Amino acid sequence: MVLQLNIHLKNVESPKQRTLIVSEQSSFEELHLYLQTAFAWSSTHLHLFSQEGTSIVPQAGDLMDQPEAIDEKTVVLTDFLKSPGDQLTYIYDLNMDWQHEVILEQKAELPMDLPLPFCIAAEGSVPLEQGFKEMYSFSDNEELLEYINHQLSIFYEDWLLDEDGAEEIEPDEAEWNQLFHAADQVKADKPWLDIRDDQFIAVWSDRINDYVYCSIMGNAEESFGVSGFLGNRGLLSYLDILEKDPFEDDVALFFNQYSLTAHFNNREELSEDEYDLIKSLNRKYRGKHQWPSFVSMVPDTVPWSFNQEECWIFTEVLTKLDAFFSRTKNLSKKVPSFDDGEILALNKQGEQIILSINKQIIKAVQVPALELELSEIEWKRMRKKIDKINGVEMELAFIQAGEPVQRTPESRPFLPYILVLIDRNTGAIVHYDLVDSVYYTKGIQEKIFHLFDKIETLPKTVYMFDDFFAMHGEPLFNQLSLPLVKTEELHGVNQFINMMEEDGPF
Repeated sequence: MVLQLNIHLKNVESPKQRTLIVSEQSSFEELHLYLQTAFAWSSTHLHLFSQEGTSIVPQAGDLMDQPEAIDEKTVVLTDFLKSPGDQLTYIYDLNMDWQHEVILEQKAELPMDLPLPFCIAAEGSVPLEQGFKEMYSFSDNEELLEYINHQLSIFYEDWLLDEDGAEEIEPDEAEWNQLFHAADQVKADKPWLDIRDDQFIAVWSDRINDYVYCSIMGNAEESFGVSGFLGNRGLLSYLDILEKDPFEDDVALFFNQYSLTAHFNNREELSEDEYDLIKSLNRKYRGKHQWPSFVSMVPDTVPWSFNQEECWIFTEVLTKLDAFFSRTKNLSKKVPSFDDGEILALNKQGEQIILSINKQIIKAVQVPALELELSEIEWKRMRKKIDKINGVEMELAFIQAGEPVQRTPESRPFLPYILVLIDRNTGAIVHYDLVDSVYYTKGIQEKIFHLFDKIETLPKTVYMFDDFFAMHGEPLFNQLSLPLVKTEELHGVNQFINMMEEDGPF
Protein backbone atom coordinates (compact mmCIF):
# COMPACT_ATOMS: atom_id res chain seq x y z
CA MET A 1 0.00 0.00 0.00
CA VAL A 2 1.02 3.61 -0.58
CA LEU A 3 0.06 6.78 1.25
CA GLN A 4 -0.92 10.03 -0.43
CA LEU A 5 0.24 12.82 1.85
CA ASN A 6 -0.55 16.50 1.58
CA ILE A 7 2.06 18.65 3.29
CA HIS A 8 1.69 22.39 3.62
CA LEU A 9 3.97 24.87 5.34
CA LYS A 10 2.10 26.88 7.98
CA ASN A 11 2.39 30.56 8.88
CA VAL A 12 4.05 31.74 5.67
CA GLU A 13 3.01 34.61 3.38
CA SER A 14 2.53 32.61 0.17
CA PRO A 15 1.22 29.00 -0.01
CA LYS A 16 3.85 26.28 0.00
CA GLN A 17 2.60 22.72 -0.26
CA ARG A 18 3.46 19.37 -1.75
CA THR A 19 1.49 16.16 -2.34
CA LEU A 20 3.68 13.07 -2.07
CA ILE A 21 3.07 9.39 -2.75
CA VAL A 22 5.16 7.29 -0.35
CA SER A 23 5.29 3.71 0.86
CA GLU A 24 3.33 3.04 4.03
CA GLN A 25 6.46 1.24 5.27
CA SER A 26 8.64 4.34 4.94
CA SER A 27 10.30 5.27 8.22
CA PHE A 28 9.97 8.74 9.69
CA GLU A 29 13.67 9.20 9.02
CA GLU A 30 12.94 8.60 5.32
CA LEU A 31 9.97 10.98 5.38
CA HIS A 32 12.23 13.66 6.86
CA LEU A 33 14.60 13.23 3.90
CA TYR A 34 11.71 13.35 1.42
CA LEU A 35 10.40 16.58 2.94
CA GLN A 36 13.83 18.18 2.98
CA THR A 37 14.14 17.39 -0.70
CA ALA A 38 10.61 18.39 -1.72
CA PHE A 39 10.75 21.77 0.06
CA ALA A 40 14.43 22.46 -0.76
CA TRP A 41 15.53 22.68 2.85
CA SER A 42 19.26 22.43 3.55
CA SER A 43 19.02 19.71 6.26
CA THR A 44 21.36 21.72 8.50
CA HIS A 45 18.98 22.25 11.45
CA LEU A 46 17.24 20.05 14.00
CA HIS A 47 13.80 18.66 13.28
CA LEU A 48 11.07 16.56 14.86
CA PHE A 49 7.66 15.05 14.19
CA SER A 50 4.78 15.25 16.66
CA GLN A 51 1.30 13.82 16.97
CA GLU A 52 -0.98 14.41 19.95
CA GLY A 53 1.85 14.89 22.42
CA THR A 54 4.09 12.14 21.05
CA SER A 55 7.43 13.28 19.62
CA ILE A 56 9.32 11.37 16.95
CA VAL A 57 12.93 12.57 16.80
CA PRO A 58 16.24 11.77 15.09
CA GLN A 59 17.83 10.28 18.22
CA ALA A 60 15.34 9.14 20.80
CA GLY A 61 16.01 10.46 24.30
CA ASP A 62 18.71 12.82 23.06
CA LEU A 63 16.87 15.66 21.34
CA MET A 64 15.61 18.32 23.78
CA ASP A 65 15.99 15.91 26.69
CA GLN A 66 12.83 14.00 25.84
CA PRO A 67 13.33 10.53 27.30
CA GLU A 68 9.86 9.45 26.09
CA ALA A 69 10.50 10.47 22.48
CA ILE A 70 10.51 7.80 19.75
CA ASP A 71 13.48 7.22 17.48
CA GLU A 72 12.39 8.10 13.93
CA LYS A 73 14.37 5.15 12.54
CA THR A 74 12.28 2.64 14.47
CA VAL A 75 8.73 3.53 13.39
CA VAL A 76 7.00 3.62 10.02
CA LEU A 77 4.34 5.98 8.72
CA THR A 78 1.49 3.51 8.94
CA ASP A 79 2.05 3.35 12.73
CA PHE A 80 0.74 6.93 13.01
CA LEU A 81 -1.11 7.59 9.72
CA LYS A 82 -3.70 4.81 9.59
CA SER A 83 -6.85 6.35 8.13
CA PRO A 84 -7.58 9.23 5.72
CA GLY A 85 -7.66 12.47 7.68
CA ASP A 86 -4.96 11.42 10.17
CA GLN A 87 -2.32 14.09 10.53
CA LEU A 88 0.89 15.01 12.26
CA THR A 89 3.28 17.97 12.43
CA TYR A 90 6.82 18.17 11.07
CA ILE A 91 8.97 20.98 12.48
CA TYR A 92 12.22 21.96 10.81
CA ASP A 93 14.70 24.34 12.47
CA LEU A 94 13.51 24.50 16.05
CA ASN A 95 14.58 28.14 16.32
CA MET A 96 12.67 29.36 13.24
CA ASP A 97 9.86 26.87 13.98
CA TRP A 98 8.93 26.10 10.38
CA GLN A 99 5.89 23.90 10.88
CA HIS A 100 4.56 21.55 8.21
CA GLU A 101 1.13 19.98 8.55
CA VAL A 102 1.15 16.43 7.16
CA ILE A 103 -2.29 15.01 6.30
CA LEU A 104 -3.06 11.51 5.03
CA GLU A 105 -5.41 12.04 2.08
CA GLN A 106 -5.82 8.43 1.00
CA LYS A 107 -4.35 4.92 1.00
CA ALA A 108 -4.13 2.94 -2.22
CA GLU A 109 -2.49 -0.01 -3.95
CA LEU A 110 0.90 0.75 -5.42
CA PRO A 111 0.75 1.78 -9.11
CA MET A 112 3.17 -0.65 -10.76
CA ASP A 113 4.81 1.98 -12.97
CA LEU A 114 5.29 4.61 -10.25
CA PRO A 115 8.60 5.00 -8.42
CA LEU A 116 8.55 5.99 -4.77
CA PRO A 117 8.62 8.60 -3.39
CA PHE A 118 6.83 10.65 -6.02
CA CYS A 119 5.41 14.17 -5.98
CA ILE A 120 2.09 14.63 -7.82
CA ALA A 121 1.41 18.29 -6.94
CA ALA A 122 3.47 21.26 -5.79
CA GLU A 123 2.89 24.95 -5.11
CA GLY A 124 5.33 27.59 -3.93
CA SER A 125 8.86 27.48 -5.26
CA VAL A 126 10.95 30.06 -3.39
CA PRO A 127 12.74 28.52 -0.38
CA LEU A 128 12.92 30.31 2.95
CA GLU A 129 16.58 29.51 3.58
CA GLN A 130 18.79 32.14 1.98
CA GLY A 131 21.40 29.83 0.51
CA PHE A 132 18.92 28.03 -1.74
CA LYS A 133 17.11 30.98 -3.29
CA GLU A 134 19.50 31.67 -6.15
CA MET A 135 19.47 28.01 -7.26
CA TYR A 136 15.73 27.49 -7.08
CA SER A 137 13.66 29.54 -9.51
CA PHE A 138 10.85 28.26 -11.73
CA SER A 139 8.37 29.75 -14.16
CA ASP A 140 5.36 27.72 -12.96
CA ASN A 141 4.27 24.86 -10.71
CA GLU A 142 4.64 22.28 -13.49
CA GLU A 143 8.31 23.16 -13.85
CA LEU A 144 8.67 23.03 -10.07
CA LEU A 145 7.06 19.57 -9.97
CA GLU A 146 9.45 18.22 -12.58
CA TYR A 147 12.41 19.53 -10.60
CA ILE A 148 11.17 18.01 -7.32
CA ASN A 149 10.75 14.56 -8.86
CA HIS A 150 14.21 14.74 -10.34
CA GLN A 151 15.56 15.50 -6.87
CA LEU A 152 13.52 12.67 -5.34
CA SER A 153 14.97 10.27 -7.89
CA ILE A 154 18.04 9.77 -5.68
CA PHE A 155 15.78 7.68 -3.41
CA TYR A 156 14.75 5.28 -6.17
CA GLU A 157 17.92 5.02 -8.19
CA ASP A 158 17.39 1.31 -8.88
CA TRP A 159 14.14 2.17 -10.66
CA LEU A 160 15.99 4.65 -12.87
CA LEU A 161 18.66 2.23 -13.91
CA ASP A 162 18.55 1.16 -17.51
CA GLU A 163 19.59 -2.16 -19.03
CA ASP A 164 21.83 -3.54 -16.31
CA GLY A 165 19.69 -2.35 -13.47
CA ALA A 166 16.33 -3.49 -14.73
CA GLU A 167 14.74 -6.44 -12.98
CA GLU A 168 15.41 -9.67 -14.85
CA ILE A 169 12.31 -11.19 -16.46
CA GLU A 170 12.55 -14.89 -17.24
CA PRO A 171 11.25 -16.31 -20.52
CA ASP A 172 7.93 -18.10 -20.31
CA GLU A 173 7.43 -21.69 -21.51
CA ALA A 174 6.49 -20.72 -25.06
CA GLU A 175 9.52 -18.41 -25.39
CA TRP A 176 11.90 -21.09 -24.09
CA ASN A 177 10.45 -23.61 -26.52
CA GLN A 178 10.91 -21.22 -29.44
CA LEU A 179 14.55 -20.74 -28.46
CA PHE A 180 15.18 -24.47 -28.05
CA HIS A 181 13.51 -25.16 -31.41
CA ALA A 182 15.71 -22.58 -33.17
CA ALA A 183 18.82 -24.05 -31.51
CA ASP A 184 17.79 -27.58 -32.54
CA GLN A 185 17.40 -26.45 -36.15
CA VAL A 186 20.90 -24.95 -36.22
CA LYS A 187 22.29 -28.08 -34.55
CA ALA A 188 20.69 -30.20 -37.28
CA ASP A 189 22.39 -28.02 -39.94
CA LYS A 190 25.83 -28.96 -38.48
CA PRO A 191 27.50 -25.80 -39.84
CA TRP A 192 30.74 -26.62 -37.94
CA LEU A 193 31.43 -29.34 -40.50
CA ASP A 194 32.07 -26.58 -43.08
CA ILE A 195 33.31 -23.52 -41.17
CA ARG A 196 35.62 -22.76 -38.27
CA ASP A 197 34.97 -20.56 -35.24
CA ASP A 198 37.01 -17.69 -36.80
CA GLN A 199 34.70 -17.54 -39.84
CA PHE A 200 32.15 -15.10 -38.46
CA ILE A 201 28.62 -14.52 -39.73
CA ALA A 202 27.09 -11.19 -38.71
CA VAL A 203 23.31 -11.33 -38.35
CA TRP A 204 21.28 -8.14 -38.18
CA SER A 205 19.04 -8.07 -35.12
CA ASP A 206 16.02 -5.82 -35.17
CA ARG A 207 15.85 -6.11 -31.40
CA ILE A 208 19.22 -4.51 -30.75
CA ASN A 209 19.23 -2.53 -34.02
CA ASP A 210 22.73 -3.76 -34.73
CA TYR A 211 24.65 -6.82 -35.84
CA VAL A 212 25.20 -9.91 -33.71
CA TYR A 213 28.62 -11.32 -34.69
CA CYS A 214 28.28 -15.11 -34.63
CA SER A 215 31.06 -17.66 -34.20
CA ILE A 216 30.24 -21.32 -34.95
CA MET A 217 32.02 -23.70 -32.58
CA GLY A 218 32.63 -27.41 -33.25
CA ASN A 219 35.06 -27.71 -36.16
CA ALA A 220 37.79 -28.78 -33.73
CA GLU A 221 35.34 -31.33 -32.23
CA GLU A 222 35.90 -30.07 -28.69
CA SER A 223 32.90 -27.87 -27.90
CA PHE A 224 29.86 -27.30 -30.07
CA GLY A 225 27.57 -24.31 -30.27
CA VAL A 226 27.01 -20.75 -31.45
CA SER A 227 28.30 -17.60 -29.73
CA GLY A 228 26.84 -14.26 -30.73
CA PHE A 229 28.73 -11.09 -29.77
CA LEU A 230 26.23 -8.24 -29.45
CA GLY A 231 26.79 -5.09 -31.46
CA ASN A 232 29.87 -2.89 -31.36
CA ARG A 233 30.58 -3.60 -27.70
CA GLY A 234 30.40 -7.33 -28.34
CA LEU A 235 32.78 -7.07 -31.30
CA LEU A 236 35.29 -5.15 -29.17
CA SER A 237 35.02 -7.73 -26.40
CA TYR A 238 35.88 -10.47 -28.93
CA LEU A 239 38.90 -8.48 -30.09
CA ASP A 240 40.02 -8.31 -26.46
CA ILE A 241 39.91 -12.11 -26.36
CA LEU A 242 42.08 -12.36 -29.48
CA GLU A 243 44.71 -10.02 -28.03
CA LYS A 244 45.11 -11.94 -24.78
CA ASP A 245 47.30 -14.92 -24.07
CA PRO A 246 44.92 -17.95 -24.09
CA PHE A 247 46.89 -19.50 -21.23
CA GLU A 248 46.73 -16.39 -19.06
CA ASP A 249 44.16 -16.33 -16.25
CA ASP A 250 42.60 -12.91 -16.89
CA VAL A 251 39.55 -12.28 -14.70
CA ALA A 252 39.01 -8.81 -16.18
CA LEU A 253 38.72 -10.34 -19.65
CA PHE A 254 36.20 -12.84 -18.33
CA PHE A 255 34.00 -10.04 -16.99
CA ASN A 256 34.30 -7.95 -20.16
CA GLN A 257 32.59 -10.29 -22.61
CA TYR A 258 29.28 -9.27 -24.16
CA SER A 259 27.77 -12.33 -25.81
CA LEU A 260 24.99 -14.88 -25.90
CA THR A 261 25.88 -18.54 -26.44
CA ALA A 262 24.01 -21.73 -27.22
CA HIS A 263 26.10 -24.74 -26.15
CA PHE A 264 25.39 -28.29 -27.31
CA ASN A 265 26.50 -30.41 -24.37
CA ASN A 266 26.71 -33.96 -23.16
CA ARG A 267 24.14 -34.83 -20.50
CA GLU A 268 26.68 -34.85 -17.66
CA GLU A 269 27.87 -31.34 -18.57
CA LEU A 270 24.50 -29.76 -17.79
CA SER A 271 23.89 -28.02 -14.50
CA GLU A 272 20.94 -29.15 -12.43
CA ASP A 273 18.97 -26.03 -13.40
CA GLU A 274 19.68 -26.57 -17.11
CA TYR A 275 18.53 -30.18 -16.93
CA ASP A 276 15.43 -29.27 -14.95
CA LEU A 277 14.52 -26.66 -17.59
CA ILE A 278 14.72 -29.22 -20.38
CA LYS A 279 12.57 -31.64 -18.38
CA SER A 280 9.98 -28.96 -17.57
CA LEU A 281 9.66 -28.20 -21.29
CA ASN A 282 9.25 -31.92 -22.02
CA ARG A 283 12.03 -31.82 -24.60
CA LYS A 284 13.85 -35.06 -25.44
CA TYR A 285 17.56 -35.39 -26.21
CA ARG A 286 19.93 -38.33 -26.46
CA GLY A 287 23.59 -38.69 -27.32
CA LYS A 288 26.74 -36.58 -27.29
CA HIS A 289 26.63 -32.84 -27.95
CA GLN A 290 22.85 -32.87 -28.18
CA TRP A 291 21.69 -31.13 -24.98
CA PRO A 292 21.28 -27.35 -25.40
CA SER A 293 22.12 -24.82 -22.73
CA PHE A 294 22.22 -21.04 -22.94
CA VAL A 295 24.66 -18.64 -21.31
CA SER A 296 24.55 -14.86 -21.19
CA MET A 297 27.79 -12.92 -20.78
CA VAL A 298 27.22 -9.25 -19.94
CA PRO A 299 30.09 -6.96 -18.92
CA ASP A 300 30.53 -6.59 -15.14
CA THR A 301 28.29 -9.59 -14.38
CA VAL A 302 28.79 -13.31 -13.85
CA PRO A 303 27.64 -15.77 -16.55
CA TRP A 304 23.91 -16.32 -16.22
CA SER A 305 20.89 -17.86 -17.85
CA PHE A 306 19.05 -15.93 -20.55
CA ASN A 307 16.49 -13.34 -19.51
CA GLN A 308 13.41 -12.73 -21.63
CA GLU A 309 14.97 -10.06 -23.86
CA GLU A 310 18.06 -12.19 -24.48
CA CYS A 311 15.82 -15.14 -25.32
CA TRP A 312 14.04 -13.03 -27.94
CA ILE A 313 17.33 -11.77 -29.41
CA PHE A 314 18.95 -15.18 -29.78
CA THR A 315 15.81 -16.86 -31.10
CA GLU A 316 15.79 -14.23 -33.85
CA VAL A 317 19.50 -14.76 -34.58
CA LEU A 318 19.39 -18.57 -34.60
CA THR A 319 16.28 -18.56 -36.81
CA LYS A 320 18.04 -16.36 -39.39
CA LEU A 321 21.18 -18.51 -39.22
CA ASP A 322 19.14 -21.66 -39.82
CA ALA A 323 17.48 -20.09 -42.87
CA PHE A 324 20.91 -19.10 -44.21
CA PHE A 325 22.48 -22.53 -43.61
CA SER A 326 19.49 -24.31 -45.18
CA ARG A 327 19.78 -22.47 -48.48
CA THR A 328 23.57 -22.12 -48.72
CA LYS A 329 26.08 -24.63 -50.06
CA ASN A 330 29.87 -24.48 -49.84
CA LEU A 331 29.85 -22.45 -46.64
CA SER A 332 33.62 -22.58 -46.28
CA LYS A 333 34.06 -20.74 -49.58
CA LYS A 334 31.39 -18.12 -48.91
CA VAL A 335 32.36 -17.21 -45.33
CA PRO A 336 35.71 -15.37 -45.00
CA SER A 337 38.06 -15.83 -42.07
CA PHE A 338 38.31 -13.17 -39.39
CA ASP A 339 42.02 -12.99 -40.23
CA ASP A 340 41.10 -11.90 -43.75
CA GLY A 341 39.69 -8.68 -42.29
CA GLU A 342 36.15 -9.39 -43.51
CA ILE A 343 32.88 -10.75 -42.13
CA LEU A 344 29.98 -12.19 -44.09
CA ALA A 345 26.82 -10.39 -42.94
CA LEU A 346 23.08 -10.90 -43.34
CA ASN A 347 21.89 -7.30 -43.40
CA LYS A 348 18.60 -5.75 -42.35
CA GLN A 349 17.00 -6.72 -45.66
CA GLY A 350 18.29 -10.32 -45.38
CA GLU A 351 20.87 -9.78 -48.13
CA GLN A 352 24.39 -11.21 -47.98
CA ILE A 353 27.03 -8.49 -47.81
CA ILE A 354 30.68 -8.29 -46.75
CA LEU A 355 31.66 -6.07 -43.81
CA SER A 356 35.15 -4.66 -43.34
CA ILE A 357 36.34 -5.50 -39.82
CA ASN A 358 38.48 -2.36 -39.68
CA LYS A 359 35.52 -0.17 -40.58
CA GLN A 360 33.38 -1.86 -37.95
CA ILE A 361 36.11 -1.31 -35.35
CA ILE A 362 36.45 2.37 -36.29
CA LYS A 363 32.69 2.70 -35.93
CA ALA A 364 32.78 0.91 -32.56
CA VAL A 365 35.45 3.16 -31.02
CA GLN A 366 33.96 6.46 -32.15
CA VAL A 367 33.00 8.77 -29.31
CA PRO A 368 29.29 8.12 -28.75
CA ALA A 369 26.63 10.79 -28.74
CA LEU A 370 25.08 12.20 -25.58
CA GLU A 371 22.49 9.62 -24.52
CA LEU A 372 21.53 11.08 -21.15
CA GLU A 373 18.02 12.50 -21.50
CA LEU A 374 17.45 15.49 -19.21
CA SER A 375 14.94 18.29 -19.26
CA GLU A 376 15.97 21.85 -19.97
CA ILE A 377 15.28 22.59 -16.31
CA GLU A 378 17.94 20.13 -15.22
CA TRP A 379 20.48 21.50 -17.69
CA LYS A 380 19.73 25.04 -16.45
CA ARG A 381 20.35 23.97 -12.86
CA MET A 382 23.66 22.39 -13.79
CA ARG A 383 24.72 25.45 -15.77
CA LYS A 384 24.15 27.56 -12.68
CA LYS A 385 26.59 25.30 -10.84
CA ILE A 386 29.05 25.64 -13.71
CA ASP A 387 29.03 29.39 -13.10
CA LYS A 388 30.41 28.56 -9.64
CA ILE A 389 33.42 26.54 -10.77
CA ASN A 390 35.90 26.55 -7.92
CA GLY A 391 39.08 26.36 -9.99
CA VAL A 392 40.17 23.00 -8.56
CA GLU A 393 41.43 20.23 -10.84
CA MET A 394 39.89 16.84 -10.05
CA GLU A 395 40.57 13.20 -10.87
CA LEU A 396 37.52 11.05 -11.59
CA ALA A 397 37.52 7.28 -12.00
CA PHE A 398 35.30 4.21 -12.04
CA ILE A 399 37.09 1.54 -9.97
CA GLN A 400 35.71 -1.96 -10.13
CA ALA A 401 35.17 -3.78 -6.85
CA GLY A 402 36.58 -7.27 -6.53
CA GLU A 403 33.56 -9.29 -5.43
CA PRO A 404 30.17 -9.75 -7.17
CA VAL A 405 27.04 -8.68 -5.28
CA GLN A 406 23.33 -9.43 -5.73
CA ARG A 407 20.26 -7.28 -5.23
CA THR A 408 18.25 -10.38 -4.28
CA PRO A 409 19.23 -14.05 -3.81
CA GLU A 410 17.68 -14.84 -7.23
CA SER A 411 19.09 -11.89 -9.17
CA ARG A 412 22.14 -11.89 -11.42
CA PRO A 413 25.37 -11.09 -9.49
CA PHE A 414 27.28 -8.06 -10.75
CA LEU A 415 30.54 -6.30 -10.01
CA PRO A 416 29.82 -2.80 -8.64
CA TYR A 417 32.08 0.21 -9.15
CA ILE A 418 33.37 2.88 -6.84
CA LEU A 419 32.95 6.26 -8.54
CA VAL A 420 35.55 8.49 -6.89
CA LEU A 421 36.36 12.20 -7.24
CA ILE A 422 39.76 13.32 -5.92
CA ASP A 423 41.45 16.72 -5.63
CA ARG A 424 44.36 16.41 -8.06
CA ASN A 425 46.60 18.81 -6.13
CA THR A 426 46.10 17.57 -2.57
CA GLY A 427 44.98 13.97 -3.12
CA ALA A 428 41.97 14.58 -0.87
CA ILE A 429 38.88 12.46 -1.58
CA VAL A 430 36.11 14.90 -2.44
CA HIS A 431 33.32 12.37 -2.98
CA TYR A 432 32.77 8.71 -3.72
CA ASP A 433 29.77 6.48 -4.38
CA LEU A 434 29.22 2.76 -4.85
CA VAL A 435 27.38 2.42 -8.17
CA ASP A 436 25.97 -0.45 -10.20
CA SER A 437 27.74 -1.84 -13.23
CA VAL A 438 27.77 0.77 -16.01
CA TYR A 439 28.79 -0.94 -19.24
CA TYR A 440 26.58 1.23 -21.44
CA THR A 441 26.86 4.88 -22.48
CA LYS A 442 23.77 6.25 -20.81
CA GLY A 443 24.67 4.61 -17.49
CA ILE A 444 28.13 6.18 -17.43
CA GLN A 445 26.82 9.64 -18.28
CA GLU A 446 24.04 9.30 -15.72
CA LYS A 447 26.41 8.39 -12.89
CA ILE A 448 28.80 11.27 -13.66
CA PHE A 449 25.94 13.76 -13.90
CA HIS A 450 24.50 12.61 -10.56
CA LEU A 451 27.93 12.95 -8.97
CA PHE A 452 28.26 16.54 -10.20
CA ASP A 453 24.71 17.20 -9.04
CA LYS A 454 25.65 16.23 -5.47
CA ILE A 455 28.69 18.50 -5.07
CA GLU A 456 28.23 22.21 -4.48
CA THR A 457 30.76 23.40 -7.08
CA LEU A 458 32.19 21.88 -10.22
CA PRO A 459 35.88 21.30 -10.94
CA LYS A 460 37.88 23.52 -13.22
CA THR A 461 39.17 20.47 -15.09
CA VAL A 462 38.48 16.74 -14.81
CA TYR A 463 41.17 14.11 -15.42
CA MET A 464 40.16 10.52 -16.25
CA PHE A 465 41.98 7.39 -17.35
CA ASP A 466 41.98 7.17 -21.14
CA ASP A 467 39.54 4.26 -21.17
CA PHE A 468 36.01 3.13 -21.96
CA PHE A 469 34.50 5.33 -19.24
CA ALA A 470 36.20 8.51 -20.42
CA MET A 471 35.18 7.85 -24.02
CA HIS A 472 31.52 7.35 -23.14
CA GLY A 473 31.46 10.19 -20.60
CA GLU A 474 33.06 12.69 -22.97
CA PRO A 475 29.79 13.87 -24.63
CA LEU A 476 28.50 14.88 -21.19
CA PHE A 477 31.62 16.94 -20.48
CA ASN A 478 31.23 18.61 -23.87
CA GLN A 479 27.60 19.43 -23.13
CA LEU A 480 28.64 20.99 -19.80
CA SER A 481 31.63 22.81 -21.38
CA LEU A 482 33.73 21.16 -18.70
CA PRO A 483 37.33 20.36 -19.78
CA LEU A 484 38.15 16.65 -19.76
CA VAL A 485 41.75 15.46 -19.91
CA LYS A 486 42.29 11.77 -20.71
CA THR A 487 45.54 10.41 -19.32
CA GLU A 488 47.38 7.17 -18.58
CA GLU A 489 48.25 8.12 -14.98
CA LEU A 490 46.12 9.38 -12.07
CA HIS A 491 48.24 9.61 -8.93
CA GLY A 492 45.37 10.40 -6.56
CA VAL A 493 43.25 7.54 -7.88
CA ASN A 494 46.17 5.10 -7.65
CA GLN A 495 46.72 6.10 -4.01
CA PHE A 496 43.01 5.54 -3.35
CA ILE A 497 43.21 2.06 -4.91
CA ASN A 498 46.28 1.21 -2.83
CA MET A 499 44.48 2.35 0.31
CA MET A 500 41.47 0.16 -0.52
CA GLU A 501 43.70 -2.85 -1.20
CA GLU A 502 45.38 -2.42 2.17
CA ASP A 503 41.99 -2.58 3.88
CA GLY A 504 41.15 -5.97 2.38
CA PRO A 505 40.36 -7.86 -0.85
CA PHE A 506 39.55 -5.44 -3.64
